Amino acid sequence: MRLLYALLLSGLILAVGISVVLPDATLVAGGLTIAAAAVGLVLVNRTQRMIAAVLIAVGVVSVLLGVQLGGQINGRDLLSVNQDLIGMLTAVSFLRLVTPISPTNRSRLHGRLAVLRTALATHALGAIINIGAVGIVGDQLRGRSALRLADAALLSRSFSAAAFWSPFWAAAAAATTLVPGANSLVLILLGLGLALVAIGLSVWDIFHLWGRELPAYTGYSLSWALIRVPLALVALVVVAHQRAPTVPVPRIVLVAGLGVTLIGLLILNGRKAPGALARHARHDLPQMRGEVTLFASAGVLAVGLRMLFPLFDLQLPVADFTVPVAWAMMLAMILFALIGVHPVVSVAIVATIVHPLSPDPTLFVLAACIGWGVSTAVGPITGLTMLLSARYGIDSVKLTRRNLVYLAVVLVTSWPALLLCAALV
Repeated sequence: MRLLYALLLSGLILAVGISVVLPDATLVAGGLTIAAAAVGLVLVNRTQRMIAAVLIAVGVVSVLLGVQLGGQINGRDLLSVNQDLIGMLTAVSFLRLVTPISPTNRSRLHGRLAVLRTALATHALGAIINIGAVGIVGDQLRGRSALRLADAALLSRSFSAAAFWSPFWAAAAAATTLVPGANSLVLILLGLGLALVAIGLSVWDIFHLWGRELPAYTGYSLSWALIRVPLALVALVVVAHQRAPTVPVPRIVLVAGLGVTLIGLLILNGRKAPGALARHARHDLPQMRGEVTLFASAGVLAVGLRMLFPLFDLQLPVADFTVPVAWAMMLAMILFALIGVHPVVSVAIVATIVHPLSPDPTLFVLAACIGWGVSTAVGPITGLTMLLSARYGIDSVKLTRRNLVYLAVVLVTSWPALLLCAALV
């Protein structure tokens, strides 16, 4: 079963990549996504299976109800089930093969500068290899003892802020799939600026958490070897998007990620490159079954909601998608996360609600990415929080309570970022 799952995901990645030049290949990718979701329901644990089953059921019931109310079924729409998002996420996982997993040098920095360096290193790694960065940095920070709450808070904030701007995160891919046409350069510049401001302000709370132990803190080292891959990929994606603005960003990220991985493997050891790729596809891709199944199930839900909601005459209290509306949308996603709703579900819901306002793609995606990132840090049952709880024994409720400081910082600083975005677009 795991081999079949690995083959389905490999085929999905290939089909999404081909859709860059043959757009109809995305329909094949959609079919493979649905097949992967079906197999994934068998492989995931009971809790994940129940959540995915509920999302799929609500999506299917929405489609059936839409047909009963006079809606028209479009085969292409039925096969739009987050395949670009899933293809991008699984393809980006190959970058682990060429990304250093430990510092190549040791700095003599201590105290506050070491805290800041650790935050930037976590952010740089998290922007490109996603949640794997938390395990890499967390394992070194823990050493042979338990991970402290201060380090857990630092990891969660630094990592989750990457959602604000990184084109390699599910946040940007999901949002651009729902509302395509965003300006990737504006998103990266504003999102990265906001991330750095939020991290810089929230580390003061980390200083307070360490107390008298702060001067002896050494943290995690940052090196050129650690950030060169993220920088190269971001530059490649921005240039490619400017040259081919009609190609969805997730597809560009997929092709760029695979290309950089292949080139890196050939440089490191050309003969072993095919074997390394095959082993990753066979053994590591199935490890992503939880998030792949969730995203595919959320895609089915989004299909149903997109078909059902337009059949109702929903009267919103606003006529345009303004900065206050974007900020309120972001806040709604965060509130959803606090009660246990995953951002991939909440972004589909808010996108359907604001669709009648014809939102500007760039403003919508920026608000969605900010909401996704903060939700990841403050949600008590998000993948990040559960990882820190299961792997390091961190109390998820205590961590959520502590990260409310980070939430307040982002809520305040995101307003001028959204205002600047609206002015630029």
